[in-house]
Amino acid sequence: MSYNYFYDVIILAGGLSKRFGSDKCCFKINSKTLLERIVEQFDNPIVVSRSPREISRGILIIEKGDYLGPVKGVKEGLKYVKRDKVFITGCDFPFLSKNVADYLCSKDFDIVITINEELQPLLGCYSSKLLRENINKVKRLIDLLKYSNQTYLVGTNELLRADPMLCSLINVNSITDLILRPIRIKSISKIIIDNIYNTISI
Repeated sequence: MSYNYFYDVIILAGGLSKRFGSDKCCFKINSKTLLERIVEQFDNPIVVSRSPREISRGILIIEKGDYLGPVKGVKEGLKYVKRDKVFITGCDFPFLSKNVADYLCSKDFDIVITINEELQPLLGCYSSKLLRENINKVKRLIDLLKYSNQTYLVGTNELLRADPMLCSLINVNSITDLILRPIRIKSISKIIIDNIYNTISI
């Protein structure tokens, strides 16, 4: 079942790609760029970039001024968000499955993000209201957690339901990341309500 009818998608494509050595969003695997692999997963994504790009669908927003990281890109994309929830990711995760976005956004929390070795704020679904009220207060997306009344951290054990191979977790920072299989780190899901952690066995 697809939940895309009640969430928007922001894809951040304006990073500096310092560790990659070149613009990784333009890097091709089997004739498709890393960015296009993500774009084609969604019906009408909002792509935020610092330079013109060709995309097959959605809208392209050109971010101007100095590079200030993902938060600035989210601010730009948020201007075009119409639904109550927004899934946020970047071309760092070129093997993302739409099933994962559907699964995360199906949960009724202010923030739902994945967790393996560490929290992955660019694999997450956010309340649009929470973003609009708090995005100007933070310098990093992860800092939004302190403004969330209800947060769900989806562990790898649970994420297997939406992505049996966990390919969506492959985070590309360098060329070598493209040939490594995702590490099957076992992590369990957690719920944070009013900054109190509750571990759940899923």
